[in-house]
Parts: sequence; structure tokens; C-alpha cells
Amino acid sequence: MPNDEGLRRCKCGQFVLVRELVAIETAESSDLARIDRVPAELLPECIAKPRSEEVEVAARLEYWRHLNHPYRERYRQHRDAEERTWWDKLRGVKVPSYSRSPGAPFTFPALQATDEQLQNMKRLSQILQDRGTAARDGNVLVLAELYREQGRFEEAELVISTIAEQDVDVTSKLIAGLIKDKKSAPVRYRM
Repeated sequence: MPNDEGLRRCKCGQFVLVRELVAIETAESSDLARIDRVPAELLPECIAKPRSEEVEVAARLEYWRHLNHPYRERYRQHRDAEERTWWDKLRGVKVPSYSRSPGAPFTFPALQATDEQLQNMKRLSQILQDRGTAARDGNVLVLAELYREQGRFEEAELVISTIAEQDVDVTSKLIAGLIKDKKSAPVRYRM
């Protein structure tokens, strides 16, 4: 099962969503070309000329995640350095799996969003907000996270407050806490 937005590029050059494709029947063999995921380097092209708003949203979500990859590497290095003492390094102790002593602060590097990241996040949050379908489409956490990463904490707080009490989970609590603390950096967590 693909773990993405379902954005694909047809051999004709069109960007499509998997959910838009219609299966007519199955066959043992076919001459039809396989439609692969859209590589990260083609996402700006898809964003520049989207076939529909849904395709633009899918491309921008994928691009948002892609543009956060360099931060994820800095985050891992920061956590590894903080969790591993010089003595551990000297003795060859393996890198820990992000555990802290009780009461120790959890730190992470600041996010320095690029203009490209900010532009993508602003447009994506604008589309999701304008559509007014964030709750129906399951994008409440996405919208809150987009606002938070942009430093738009008041808007993020308004969005996260729309989650029904029975739907509050670990992720929404983490995002709400980061909003309250006015932290814009993406943070990794374990369930």
C-alpha cells in the first residue's frame, strides 16, 4: 500500500491521482505502462501547472515532506549528539534510541524554513483553509501543523481546537503542546 498522496505521472506527461483512476477489470497480462510515483524533482513542475486543486494539494503535501528532509537529518544528528556522551563514543556504545533521563529537557534544532518551504506551506494552508474541508478530508492536523511550522500559532491553535474530544490522540496532543510553547520545528515522536 503506497504511503503517499497517490500522486502519479502518466506516460503522456499528465499528473494524476490514484483515486481518480478507474479499474475496469483485471487481466493476466497487459500492455499498459505502469504509472510510477512522481519523483521529488518533478513536484515543482506539477505544482506550477496542476490539472486540478486536488492534484496541487497532493503535490504540495509531497513537496512539504520532501523539503523537510534536510531538517530531519539535522534533527537526528542533534538528538544523537545530545543522547550520547563523549564517554559513550569513546567506548563505542551504540547510538541510543532517543531516551532521556526523567526531567531532562527534550531539545531539537530550530527550523530555519527557506523561502521555498514558506511559499509552499502558505499556499497549501491557504488551499486547505479556503476549501473549508480540512475536517471532512482528515486534514485538521495537517493544517494545524502547517500553521505551526510557519509560526502562525494563533491560527494553528484555532484549527487544533476543532478536534473533537474523542478524536484527541498522541499526535494532536503533541502538536497542541508545540503550539502552546510556540515551537515551529517538526518534531519526531514515538507512540
